[in-house]
Amino acid sequence: MDPEISSRLRDFSCGLFLMFQILGTVALYIKGRTHQLQRSAFYFMLYLLGISLFEFFEFFVYSFLGDRQTAITNMLQMTVVPLALMLLYRLTHSHGLRLSLAVLNALPYVMSLAVYAIRSSDMIYKGILWVALAHSVFTIAYGVVAVRQFNKRLLACFSSDDNLSLRWMRLFLLLYVALAVVWFVTTKTSTHYAAAYYNVMCSVILALLCYFVYRQEDMLEVLQNSAAGDGHDAQPDDTSLVNPADGRSRYHFDEVFDEVFREKCIYLNPQLNINDLARELGTNRTYLSNYINQQLHSTFYEYVNGWRIEHAMRLLATTELSLQEVAMQSGFNSISSFRRYFVGKMGQTPSAYKKGLRE
Repeated sequence: MDPEISSRLRDFSCGLFLMFQILGTVALYIKGRTHQLQRSAFYFMLYLLGISLFEFFEFFVYSFLGDRQTAITNMLQMTVVPLALMLLYRLTHSHGLRLSLAVLNALPYVMSLAVYAIRSSDMIYKGILWVALAHSVFTIAYGVVAVRQFNKRLLACFSSDDNLSLRWMRLFLLLYVALAVVWFVTTKTSTHYAAAYYNVMCSVILALLCYFVYRQEDMLEVLQNSAAGDGHDAQPDDTSLVNPADGRSRYHFDEVFDEVFREKCIYLNPQLNINDLARELGTNRTYLSNYINQQLHSTFYEYVNGWRIEHAMRLLATTELSLQEVAMQSGFNSISSFRRYFVGKMGQTPSAYKKGLRE
């Protein structure tokens, strides 16, 4: 391809990347006024935008770094790695990293950049390049574990994970792996094609990140409040007794528990969480969670949605309601979550189940 075309392609991708950063930063700033998680993402995006504006000035307005241009801009980009880890931590926890850990996380990049700016050394540049690669691998591994643990906490507290679950992080982590590989290769080459591909990948990843974080409710605050409220009105731990007939533990709310599901149909509340159920039973979250886990061998999420699926199956068998109406009347927040859980529970879609009833 003509060198001039490849150069224009690189410039266009650079402009595209910058545009996505500006739009994402503005969107997260607006959302971050009321949601702490989005505020953290806004600071992350603002830092990325600062790097991009610096590089735009250096490459397209006035170059003052000379032959150190590539190394310094690459090292500046490396500082995003520790920030990505801190944002990931904030996504899965109700607070950020402790100051000491945050400083330790970013220190190698800041020091290497400062030293290189004073005394250019190819050894420093190559060394921090490998540190960034290893740090990225650690970030990805940590992300897989942290997201899995976070989703388990959701299943223990909420009957719906719409706008709460971090399932989307799996896609983001895969894209992060691809980006790390492309970035590492790009640092070893100087072709316009590699730069353009890197910019396009960054644009896609940042657009997805902004979209998901923007729509993500501040579930961490909800989880934190849920845990904080547990214990203030806690009862003495006399809720569990052993039945001598079968050796099975008995809880003082055994009969009431069945009643609120079978007769009161509490599961039809789409916003039901474990604290709501605990208040209805006159107990607290810890005892109730133990009961569901140990006696029913389930999670709060699975148990409640199991009742919802049974209710939906009755509606599918006895009414001509649309799937949307069946989902809403069964306690699901959306048709997508209804379909997803129905397939997971029954092994077929609601439509296929209804069709099978008529055959």
